[in-house]
Amino acid sequence: MTESLSRILLENGVIPASIPKVTPLFRQAYICSGTVVLSPGQHWNELMAIRQGIFRLYYLDSSGKESNKGFFSENQILAPIARSAIQEPSLFFVEALTNVEVYSCNYEQLATILNKSPSGRNFYNRLAENLLEDKIRREIMFLQLDAKGRYERFFTDFPDLHERVPLHHLASYLGMTDVTLSRIRRKTDLSNVKELI
Repeated sequence: MTESLSRILLENGVIPASIPKVTPLFRQAYICSGTVVLSPGQHWNELMAIRQGIFRLYYLDSSGKESNKGFFSENQILAPIARSAIQEPSLFFVEALTNVEVYSCNYEQLATILNKSPSGRNFYNRLAENLLEDKIRREIMFLQLDAKGRYERFFTDFPDLHERVPLHHLASYLGMTDVTLSRIRRKTDLSNVKELI
């Protein structure tokens, strides 16, 4: 556990000197596909380093329709970043889209240790940067690209996810119906997409 957890933490901005101090906080967990780990109204106080699998974050509107907010997968950190996400009840769901293996810990306990290090802010800055980059990427997709362009951009940004996320969930994230996405997939040659974008 320690080696793979350390690698994930290092990749996400935890400095080497802090690794021995924080790894004892984590416990390994296996979460079955379909398990909801956070629901609206609950307080989000866990940080999860994802070793294997995919989570999805989604909203439910008043008529019960789901809208996917984002996906998190291998080697990413899933945690509350914004002050509102930490202090206020959640407004969305977090669900295991596949079977997931994670290392999880209490977010406040981790913060207490990292805040004692002069470079502890590096970790939080990295998480915030990743969140901001994701928001900017999504904003550009919806403001500048048509449906085909959004699919191609997703493939470019997340080549390991476009085949692993079920069609209807990916369509929801991209703001289209699964019928539209299915048609776009059939007509799009992804072998040249990286050069086109």
